[in-house]
Amino acid sequence: MNPLYNQIVLFGDSITQYGHDPETNGWVAALQSSYVRKLEVLNRGFSGYNTEWAKILLPQLLPKNYSPSNFPKIILLIIFFGANDAVIESSIQHVNIDKYKENLIYMVNLIKNPTSPYYNPETKILLITPPPMDENSWEETCASKGDEMNRKADITKKYAEVCVETALELNVPVVNLWKIINDHVTVKDYLSDGLHLNSLGNKTLFISVMDVIKSSWPDIDPENVQDLFPNWRDVDPKILESSLKLGNFVPYQP
Repeated sequence: MNPLYNQIVLFGDSITQYGHDPETNGWVAALQSSYVRKLEVLNRGFSGYNTEWAKILLPQLLPKNYSPSNFPKIILLIIFFGANDAVIESSIQHVNIDKYKENLIYMVNLIKNPTSPYYNPETKILLITPPPMDENSWEETCASKGDEMNRKADITKKYAEVCVETALELNVPVVNLWKIINDHVTVKDYLSDGLHLNSLGNKTLFISVMDVIKSSWPDIDPENVQDLFPNWRDVDPKILESSLKLGNFVPYQP
């Protein structure tokens, strides 16, 4: 199929991968609904992954800067890691906090550094911090699987703070999901198992992402992005082929 739609790519761990789950009103599905016929929202979530693994994956997901002109453009890349980096040191998922920051910088610079083969000044980047966790609920989840408790809320908080710090240093927007949820009294009301988002958590994340898009990049607010191909009321049956020919209708370009 001809690649008509430019893209929003969501790159993260299980909280992104599960963002399609209809039972929890996934935040990824909500974004897709907002951009239907405008931009293609791609879920590139990898359950259990950390930034050390993600930095190897990301170049495999990005177009190189000499890609054909008709190749779809990544208009927005959302990077959402940290929950797994922050597990206890004995876990293979653990990435120490300095390395976590270094990995975030590396992934952003894949896009922003003019010397990178993946450099694209048109691609906008948004970071999302790991959300808070509820230790009691997560301990119960671990026990139900025969696993040992492997996360601490105060450690995850430090990774969220470093994510915000890194975003400020790189001059890219950030959704501080840790703070947004933690500002509420009952954190566990936003989580399905002490770690992953439930319906309320997904709704909160979706709204927060849209708030950043509207404030930082109003040109890609869904209300400001033209539909690909005309509304059916604008199709002229007398010149049907011409009305529906892609070359006669201009999709969103950054």
